[in-house]
Amino acid sequence: MHNKAIVHILTKARMESDAFNAEIDAMEELSDKYGIKNVLFYKWDVIKFDCLIKKLEKFHILCKNYSNKEDLKEQVIEFWKEHDIVFIDTPLELLVNTVNEVKQALGKPMSDNPDIFRDKFLQRELIQEHNPDLGIKFIKWTPESLDIKEIEEKVWYPFIIKPVDGVQSSWVAKVTNKKEFEEYIKTYNDFHDRLKSRWVDSKELIVEEFINWKLYSVDYFVSWDWDIRVSKPVKVRLGIDVKVDDYCNIARIATEKTEWEFKGKRLKTFINWTIKATWIRNTFVHHEFKINSKWELKTIELNGRIGWGRMELLKRAYDFNLYELLLNPDAKPWVLKESNIAVNIYATKRWILTWFNEKILNKISARETVFDIKKEESAIWKEIWLTKDWFIKVWVIKLKDKDYTKLAKDFNYIKSKYRELLEIEEIKKWKKIKNTKKSKKALLEKPKEKIKNVFWKITWVFKRNKK
Repeated sequence: MHNKAIVHILTKARMESDAFNAEIDAMEELSDKYGIKNVLFYKWDVIKFDCLIKKLEKFHILCKNYSNKEDLKEQVIEFWKEHDIVFIDTPLELLVNTVNEVKQALGKPMSDNPDIFRDKFLQRELIQEHNPDLGIKFIKWTPESLDIKEIEEKVWYPFIIKPVDGVQSSWVAKVTNKKEFEEYIKTYNDFHDRLKSRWVDSKELIVEEFINWKLYSVDYFVSWDWDIRVSKPVKVRLGIDVKVDDYCNIARIATEKTEWEFKGKRLKTFINWTIKATWIRNTFVHHEFKINSKWELKTIELNGRIGWGRMELLKRAYDFNLYELLLNPDAKPWVLKESNIAVNIYATKRWILTWFNEKILNKISARETVFDIKKEESAIWKEIWLTKDWFIKVWVIKLKDKDYTKLAKDFNYIKSKYRELLEIEEIKKWKKIKNTKKSKKALLEKPKEKIKNVFWKITWVFKRNKK
């Protein structure tokens, strides 16, 4: 029992985040249902929540820290001597290539192009060569070599410009004229330095046609022999949909309406064509795509990982664990239990986050379909930016209901208030605000919040142990 195992490669910050809860739920279910042991390898210092770690071990979840890639490989190989490692996984885009290196060290099957998930140009090139109808028009050059005349000739306005191996929505911009293009190139070097400080050295940019239509995503698993197991499609909304100049993912939507839009076999056919073009295998894939005005499906991006936000959304909507696509070829999320929407709250400008708009937040909390709000209070009194400047979400609002009309009404209300949810001040104003009673009170409460967070984690594990 529990000889089979899944290796998860993480970071300490990820394990201490709220997103980690969804992964723990999924791992516990794997242990109960399939007898799978899960081992978490995280980088840097040892996590100090000893009580939490000991309790996780009762759910056959082990925690091990590593210092560098070579240390990670050695530890995984040592673990492999006593366990049948069925898969190596990460929820983090920056660690996808690290996962591939560990797979290679174990002799596990891999995609023919291991860098495909980090190289957006390679994705587009392979898809375009295989079937031009699947892809979009694009050009790749260094910032110094990009020629606006060539872009106008081959792509035209508006177009999207972004780093070839960026992360999330980092430095993604929509360009509508020559002046905006020149401004983007002018400021790119400063952003490149910030990317490099976070271990992403993107020296090339990709320019691609802008498709002004609906955006979706779908998660699936491709086995070593190219058997494809698909979950349900999810509708996606971006910052630009709430008039924020950013391509952050502000909402994921799982509803019967979204399912209806893909009735028939065209989504599965589209995925099959994509896999044939890219020769991806033995990996989870998060596939983002758009439907254009001709109702053609066009690939926007492929990611080789499961996002925990999507995992939680699909679990609530369909009572389905995405890891089952790996372990059970016949597993399928058939029936929608209730529609779900997860709304991610990001900064709408770059300054100091001083507080949350409590008045609006209370009104949102009172909405019938809102059942959970997760605030990242550690971000208060810190500088925050748009996601294109490399910043993560500040909090999440979760909605669910069997009646889609009610859900849509509450979601539209949140969208109408989106730009007012965070109190963000310029640095000069922030210095004055910081000396007010409100700021002093907030700063005094922060240590209490840390104690509450630790207490919550320990209490949460004890509750699980009673199940």
